[in-house]
Amino acid sequence: MSQAPSNPATNHELLPDTYDELLPVGQLIHGEHNPRRVRPSETLKQSIAGFGINKPLIVRPDPDEDEVYHITDGWQRYQAAVSCGWEQLPVRIYEDTLDALEATEMESIVREWSTYEWAQYCRSLADEIETDTESKAERARQVAARTSREADTVRRYIDVLSLPDEVHVLLSDGPEGTEQQWSALKNFNADVRQYGDLQWQVADRLARNQSGLSEQRVIEIAATAVEFQTAEQGIEFVDLAVTNPEMRVDVLHRKVLFGKDYEQYLVIPRVSVKLSTAEKRAIMDHCHEQRKPLSEIISENITSLADELTDSNGDQTDTETDRTTQSD
Repeated sequence: MSQAPSNPATNHELLPDTYDELLPVGQLIHGEHNPRRVRPSETLKQSIAGFGINKPLIVRPDPDEDEVYHITDGWQRYQAAVSCGWEQLPVRIYEDTLDALEATEMESIVREWSTYEWAQYCRSLADEIETDTESKAERARQVAARTSREADTVRRYIDVLSLPDEVHVLLSDGPEGTEQQWSALKNFNADVRQYGDLQWQVADRLARNQSGLSEQRVIEIAATAVEFQTAEQGIEFVDLAVTNPEMRVDVLHRKVLFGKDYEQYLVIPRVSVKLSTAEKRAIMDHCHEQRKPLSEIISENITSLADELTDSNGDQTDTETDRTTQSD
């Protein structure tokens, strides 16, 4: 492929049929209402380098700063074009933010948004729509009237996005998240990135009941809720964690995980045992011979020890009873 000229915008064959202006890339910024923040694909870069831009970017002027325009649609095209050497980009200018947002939604018809992108879009609309009431339900109804989403869905979107930013990265289609955000989450769950995503139903339940909780408690609940495979268990855990703010989340997690059998389980804490290389090898060889993981072997040994210490009815042996009585 031939090297792109320094300013491809001078070649009209690389421009869309209609647009309002060619604006310098330095005057264009990512709009605060732009629902998409993903990086451009290599395919898009190659397409723009070879065939140009077939649709103008949707922009609106900054209300406070002259000659600055917010991109509400076309952020990926902007990034791809800049990487290809474009110095100016074709734009469609909307003076009103709501008009720019509605035009952006029209573009989503041919390029479907993720749930998280829809949530950001609906929140942006809600921020711009002026109402005579602060009712979230009324604001959600007005946003729904301007979109293809139901009012209950809009309400859920807005509520979930009211959660701390760290929680957003846990959502099934949320942002990638910064290392700082993931580090904050790992303070509450060291293995948080190994689990599945936080389901929207669970996040919504947490969002609607976060009032009165500290931000740290909310993040802690979310970082633990990702461990549940079903929304029903996740919601049950959130309800317990919200109504019992003084209880540790790991205890509440086990209550939900084990259900009615919770009291029958003994949770073994993680411990480090100092062993020689030969001893560690012997244990690994034993696991291999038994075809069992170490955790299962430890569980069997704990159960065997419990059987030795109790009789068949689950009562303490006479020796253990005597020892207990003497220590009282």
